[in-house]
Amino acid sequence: MKKSLIRSKWVGLLGLGLVPLVVIASPGVASAATNVCLQNSDGSQTDIAGNSSTPDRTRSVTTQWASNTWQDWVWRGPTFKCPTNVPSCSYAWQQSKTTSWKVSLGLSIKVPIPYVGKLFDELTPSYDRGGSTTTSYTFTTNLKPGQFAQPIQIVERRWTKGTYQGIYHSTGKSCLPSPSRPNGKAWRYNWSPNDRFGSWTTNLSVRDYGTYNVHS
Repeated sequence: MKKSLIRSKWVGLLGLGLVPLVVIASPGVASAATNVCLQNSDGSQTDIAGNSSTPDRTRSVTTQWASNTWQDWVWRGPTFKCPTNVPSCSYAWQQSKTTSWKVSLGLSIKVPIPYVGKLFDELTPSYDRGGSTTTSYTFTTNLKPGQFAQPIQIVERRWTKGTYQGIYHSTGKSCLPSPSRPNGKAWRYNWSPNDRFGSWTTNLSVRDYGTYNVHS
């Protein structure tokens, strides 16, 4: 989705309309955490997803996991071959390896709006996740004559789906957005914590580990 070009000292929020919207919460106006005065850039009463600038924040909810995982090999070490003229081999690389990794998550976000900034990206679990894996290859693997062994480090991932939960709905009552903007057109909004909308799909990291790749 294309990022909005709007720049403001206010943190951008979201409106469930057909155009990118900027919303501001006016400090000192809201009477309760569930009822606040918010303003869209076009003065509309469209729904608003909460972020760190509002009393309540929209969150992501996981709804489905794939039954199987898949492997991302983030490092491959030197290959050892068991001689063909011996009954068998026991092999240990006898070193420690740390690999920093950052992998593509295949993130897909579908919400009924264009959004300002990266709010929904940041709400999605493990978005743009990276980490490091450290393995001490002191453990051994048994090989048959002619087989190869290569130390590897793996990030195991699982396709996961979810939705977003929590939204501000307009009450239809106008309000003063801030004393410095007396002519601004704003509306009072009620927070609905259980309402769900949109969807996301990504392959989340399940675990990371080191092992040997043994092949003939």
